[in-house]
Amino acid sequence: MTEVTSPYKHGVPCWVDMGSPDLRASLDFYHSVLGWSGEIGPEELGFYTNCTIRGKRVAGMMKLPEPDMPIAWTTYLAVDDADAAAARAQEAGATVVVPVMDVMDLGRMALLRDPTGAVVGLWQAGTHIGAELVNEPGGLVWNELMTRDSTTARDFYAAVFGYTYEDMSSDGFEYHAFLVDGRPTGGIMTLDANWPDEVPAHWAVTFSSDDTDAAAEKVRQAGGMVTAEPSDSPYGRYASFKDLHGAMFSVMQNTGEDETSATP
Repeated sequence: MTEVTSPYKHGVPCWVDMGSPDLRASLDFYHSVLGWSGEIGPEELGFYTNCTIRGKRVAGMMKLPEPDMPIAWTTYLAVDDADAAAARAQEAGATVVVPVMDVMDLGRMALLRDPTGAVVGLWQAGTHIGAELVNEPGGLVWNELMTRDSTTARDFYAAVFGYTYEDMSSDGFEYHAFLVDGRPTGGIMTLDANWPDEVPAHWAVTFSSDDTDAAAEKVRQAGGMVTAEPSDSPYGRYASFKDLHGAMFSVMQNTGEDETSATP
């Protein structure tokens, strides 16, 4: 269990959120699957909703401004200076989706599209540091970039966030963990020819679960879809899903034996 009370280190995934066409239905779904609670936020803030475990923020949701917009989880990387990070990102080949802006006193943010096409957020903490609870059931445990050009991605994120990498590849599988202060805090995976062409580059999110098989059954009962059945991995029992509106996410039942995890 990790409770986070101070801003995340520069480059560490610190927050995830998603847009939903029906916030009440999404809250009910994730309450059933991950145990989240939350009250829909005010209209003047786009109905932005903080999802919590034991009163601690773990993720966010907002109402989609247009019902036909894509529905997906967005990963935010902590930055010490959002303006400087956005400028470095543009110099390294990113395009701006949402320019750097203040979010009241909560923090300063931007959304960028990296050179391989994946959208990623920047978050400079104010009063909102990001996820207050990670590495326990319902909390964020891992973020990874899925891309068809791992080399370009690694160069980009190293230039902008100072990442170094640990090569975890094996036969037919290219994967690099990115390190902050020598500690794995996320990954970059190559989408090879086995992945359908229509799967774009994207940041994937994984939440912790105390029972992956039970989570899969809860997803089905709540109207979602199991896209990868529960299976064992060296890091825990893992499964992937789509929620009732199509947003993709995964869960992992951690063995407690590995230090690779979300970390402040």
